[in-house]
Amino acid sequence: MLAASTDPAPSLGDAFELPLSASPRRIPLPKGRLSAVEINAASSLKRWLDGRRDTLESIAVEGTWLDRDDIARLLQLSLPGIDELAALLEISRLANSRRFDLIIVDTAPTGHTLRMLAMPQTLAGVAAVFDRMREKHRVMEEALRGAWRPAAEDALVTELVDTARELASLLRDRSRATVSWVTLPEPMAIAETSDAVQALESAGIGVASIIVNRVTPRPPSRCGHCDSRRAFESSAISTLPATGNRVIVEAMDVEPRGTRALRRVALQIVGSVEGPGKGRTVRRWRAEAVGAHLQPADLLQPSVTLVLAGGKGGVGKTTTAAALALSAAAKSPERRVLLISTDPAHSLADVFGLDLSDQNQVVPGGPPNLRVRELDASLVISRIRARYIEAIDQVFDRLGGGGRFDAAQDRSVMRSLIDLAPPGLDELAAVLEITEVISGEAPEWDLVVMDTAPTGHALRLLEMPALMQDWVRALMSILLKYQGVARLGDLGGLLLNLSKGLGRLRELLADSRETAFVVVTRPAALPRLETVRLARRLKRLHISVAAVIVSALGRGTCTRCLRVVAAQRRELLAMGRAARTLKIPTLATTQARVPPPFGVPGLEDWARTGWRRSP
Repeated sequence: MLAASTDPAPSLGDAFELPLSASPRRIPLPKGRLSAVEINAASSLKRWLDGRRDTLESIAVEGTWLDRDDIARLLQLSLPGIDELAALLEISRLANSRRFDLIIVDTAPTGHTLRMLAMPQTLAGVAAVFDRMREKHRVMEEALRGAWRPAAEDALVTELVDTARELASLLRDRSRATVSWVTLPEPMAIAETSDAVQALESAGIGVASIIVNRVTPRPPSRCGHCDSRRAFESSAISTLPATGNRVIVEAMDVEPRGTRALRRVALQIVGSVEGPGKGRTVRRWRAEAVGAHLQPADLLQPSVTLVLAGGKGGVGKTTTAAALALSAAAKSPERRVLLISTDPAHSLADVFGLDLSDQNQVVPGGPPNLRVRELDASLVISRIRARYIEAIDQVFDRLGGGGRFDAAQDRSVMRSLIDLAPPGLDELAAVLEITEVISGEAPEWDLVVMDTAPTGHALRLLEMPALMQDWVRALMSILLKYQGVARLGDLGGLLLNLSKGLGRLRELLADSRETAFVVVTRPAALPRLETVRLARRLKRLHISVAAVIVSALGRGTCTRCLRVVAAQRRELLAMGRAARTLKIPTLATTQARVPPPFGVPGLEDWARTGWRRSP
């Protein structure tokens, strides 16, 4: 058996308390055979490409008017969906190796898991691009020889198509692959689960079970926190979609790490512990707040124009971002504040109890200078794609046939090059739009608070400007070689503006006077370890970490809650030591509440009374 993580910010090794790598490692067990691996997207894709790169380059050289250096440069920088595509290819390779009877995959958070499961379609699209390039050679061979004979290049295109088909078949074959969706017993998490289950079922992928994790167990004695929390969770669980088996996993006093603790969790999954009863009235409860009071907006320097809130999934990142934006708008009514979600699995609408879209919206009851938006990256990339295709068409409209050019064929191939752009172009293009509205001579917004995707994909997004700028420059230099043949016109302007925008974004992210990253975490080991790794990566990217927020601190008075509080204090001390080492200026805590902060009144009250500087 193999446990494999496809998350770009993996925690599987933290859970086993063992260092893991891209090669499977045996997990010591008294009985049974278990290995674990944390899949590395870059090395997995390199392994897959190494034996195919020359053939791909040959296809492109024969099928376009670009030379081998041009093609090599583009292929080195791009292939769409690298993380998700590499993960699926590696899982497929491990499955086909027959080394393991069963592979259990720990996936990335919701938005990017759904993207990974859609990768067969993306791979089929890549195959179509190279098939279009190959078509030119087939036509020429038929004209010269009277017949076309399949070669290695054609075999590779066929392999891409077959791989896409096989992956799609594997994901939809319920006798070979099943999906168990893990959620928390909270309305926001369950709303996200419902959306994900619907998306999966629409794609023909069934969900075999829904696992509700960290459910509050029955307390050993009367406890305000436990009683309120169990009633709250009962109400949330009752709204789960009616699909597959329902499995309840109770919260442990200390986050499970190591095989012995994980075995206790496994026994719950197998036995499916009965959950709390339904139909109970939820009583409000809040933990005692300890430390000097802090307003969320106090974390931000007056010069800051971009705030990014990020962290591990399920730690309260979205709620924290919402409180930051409300507090900043209230503190500075003269500033125009935009709260925007760039997470593919948006939750801002759930925090406010509103229907949100890609349009800026007023928040009823909120500060008049605040707007909220859930960014639709697909709309942004569709606009860029349309402009790119229009610009390519203008270039080829000025060209005649003959010479090196087959106008119709080359037009089609050059149009499709945007489909080979580096992964995440849609999200990055959307962030570039945000850069435009907070920079320049007449900025539209004075402050943007961004609710990012969970750790791994937030980092990918922040690392992308440099990669994308290299890709744009490569494409520009390639096209400039043919400036004498085809005047670039709008295409040159489009690429130049994109490159300049990427440059401005890189400058903005690296400027600590204008950009601040607020890391949100929980007082538990796995989120703390991921937070430390995230902070280190951000520092390497020269992005300033303004604060670490440890959310939902405090519990009730029963003996179990007292054990939990003791464990939280140990984690808070460890996080404080890490913050000092990393020179993070502020470590703050937020107060646990039942129900969690919701809507403008709840968020504003939490911001006024529930935030503290950690002693």
